[in-house]
Amino acid sequence: MASDIRIGVLVPAGNTIHEREFAAMRPAGVEFRFAGFSYPPADAADFCVELTARMAAPIEQMRAWGARLLLVGCTAASMRCADAASEARLAQLAGVPVVTAAGAAREACVALGLRSVAVATPYGAASNGIVARYLASIGVEVAAIRGLDLDRSPEVWKREVPALTPVQVCELGQSIDGPAAEALYLPCTGLASIEAIELWEARTGKPAFSSVQAGFWASLRRLGLDGRQGGAGRLVAVWPAAA
Repeated sequence: MASDIRIGVLVPAGNTIHEREFAAMRPAGVEFRFAGFSYPPADAADFCVELTARMAAPIEQMRAWGARLLLVGCTAASMRCADAASEARLAQLAGVPVVTAAGAAREACVALGLRSVAVATPYGAASNGIVARYLASIGVEVAAIRGLDLDRSPEVWKREVPALTPVQVCELGQSIDGPAAEALYLPCTGLASIEAIELWEARTGKPAFSSVQAGFWASLRRLGLDGRQGGAGRLVAVWPAAA
């Protein structure tokens, strides 16, 4: 690989898990740089327009750094704003290819041939609803979904989500597994997911994917790179083509 391949990643302010998991998977010759952004108020007049405006400054930082691709590493926000107008605004700001957590999840479902998933999250009902509606919109059935309601306050989120262990995350997924679920999806990019994916796949024999892992795979694939490796789940080990 060339030594100057730079990928910029936008994450919600305070999210350190995404950067840690990308560092563990980073191929030689690829550099990731992370920048945070803040959410608009839930009742903003136009949430998606305001979200793009709040991303403008960190996106400009990534352009100045020389990023060749921009990854929006936030699942619920990118699923809420998964429309042509929002994607066009991001592309215009970035000036380079843009991958979102929502788009990466869609590509992963297609590449893995998934028609139904169990979904395990640290979210409450509102964000779980965003995820479920997005998956339905791309033709993927939510066989079961369970959240821990840890977004009920910023304090609870900051304290509890980073503390969840891979075993706890895997067991959360197993608590809703059943014959109707072909795989496990872990949407939240603030949730440690890579080791949990490995545990799930070893215990159940089914694939699992997360927004972090899928974002890694989709971003490198978009640039024509092959980052396959063990220890990060079937999607990254097999490195299937994205449809």
